[in-house]
Amino acid sequence: MQVAVVGRGLIGSAAARHLAEAGHIVTLIGPDEPAVRTEWTGPFSSHPDEGRITRMVGRSSTWSALAARSIGRYADIEARSGIKVHFPRALATALPEVDEWQGNGAAFGSDARPVNADWLRETTGIHTGVSHPIIWEGPPAGHINPRHMVAAQCRLAEMAGANVHKDVVNSLADLPDGLDAVLLATGAWGSELLGPKLDVHRIPRTVVLAEMVDDGRIPSFILRDPPDDRLNGIYWVPPVVYPDGRLCLKIGGEMREADVVDQTDLTAWFHADGGADEAEALQNCVRGLLPDVEVTSWAQTPCVYTGTPSGDPYIGWVDEQSVPSAGGPRVAVAIGGNGSAAKSSDEIGRLAAELVSEGDWADSELPAQTFTPVFA
Repeated sequence: MQVAVVGRGLIGSAAARHLAEAGHIVTLIGPDEPAVRTEWTGPFSSHPDEGRITRMVGRSSTWSALAARSIGRYADIEARSGIKVHFPRALATALPEVDEWQGNGAAFGSDARPVNADWLRETTGIHTGVSHPIIWEGPPAGHINPRHMVAAQCRLAEMAGANVHKDVVNSLADLPDGLDAVLLATGAWGSELLGPKLDVHRIPRTVVLAEMVDDGRIPSFILRDPPDDRLNGIYWVPPVVYPDGRLCLKIGGEMREADVVDQTDLTAWFHADGGADEAEALQNCVRGLLPDVEVTSWAQTPCVYTGTPSGDPYIGWVDEQSVPSAGGPRVAVAIGGNGSAAKSSDEIGRLAAELVSEGDWADSELPAQTFTPVFA
């Protein structure tokens, strides 16, 4: 089978790797990270970053399953690619429904356990300031390097025979002839390549980088109702080294008031440096949650959240709504990370590859309807 995977990010590179290792003829297409973000007019991707949380606890059993399956393959990806992607440094989570999150993770082997605010403050220096219950998940929870994950998946895909093209696809008509299937894994930029648009909502978000000394105690962290009431919640990745040499904690969050935008608005958003109001709120959270840590510099960058109505990713064929030309390839999508896909990208990509390879849903534990694409 000849397959084109459009989107050379976390999910697309994983899908291409699994398809190539299954023996298919695979072309993986997607541009490099822009050399100058403010001058790039093509699609942006979510992986140009140094840290994303990884965990097995989660808001649903589906997301915990996707994460556990992916985490179970991190070591193999690292060993065969020769690229380090996983940094098991633990996770603290504080939110009202944390017991449910803990149960979802426990079903897949998570060791998450309840802790109290005093223990968390003494162990990590985090002052939560809320009454929400807290759980602590030890390794393999921690974080991954998304840039490295994409590089590792692309390397393994090429080792298995995939061809990688660093191009932008503006239309399905741009794809090579002779394809049996096309998989779109294009994040916030994917829906418009189809006829009818997928039902996705895209919310611009801002990420703040706080430069600080790392004493090794700060874990990955998720918190509902953080110190600044402009935010519903925040997450952070502990200090990691960024390409400019700075050691920074990365913090992002969910503003209580946020606008959904069209794809056409996203380029202008990525040409700027995010929102000043959101950046200020995130900085306030760092100061309030880590009062004993000195931040030596601040920076901010734009990001985008791509959500689906169900909160689960779309993985499925779209032929019924977007019919290919006679004799043309079938079209499938793997889109809609809902802010949780980085850690689970290998399994999302594998499920999409299996769908394309088999022609139908083949997983015996996760039902197809959970991932069925919905059109607006």
